[in-house]
Amino acid sequence: MSTVPDVAACKAYLGQAAASWTDDQFTDALAAERKSQARRCRVPAATATAWPDDLAEALFRRVHRNLAMRNLPLSVQQVEGGGIRIGSSDSEIRRLEAPFRKVRVG
Repeated sequence: MSTVPDVAACKAYLGQAAASWTDDQFTDALAAERKSQARRCRVPAATATAWPDDLAEALFRRVHRNLAMRNLPLSVQQVEGGGIRIGSSDSEIRRLEAPFRKVRVG
């Protein structure tokens, strides 16, 4: 079990890349992605002291993706000879969250 993901844990996960964003940006991205994950998955209560490792890893990836996409508002990355559209989802996040996904009925 991992500790509850917070800004410090997100920064540690990103390592040197974390210097690209401010604490406020991390706080905003973490709050948004935590809520997004909670809508799609069964997550521990806010008062829990530990999270499953795979769910925490997925949240770190969500935060990193959120921050990285801020520099690509149209989801297009320029490359030589044109542009590449960045996908709207991450297959690794889907894989990590799969055991926790909420089942919608009806």
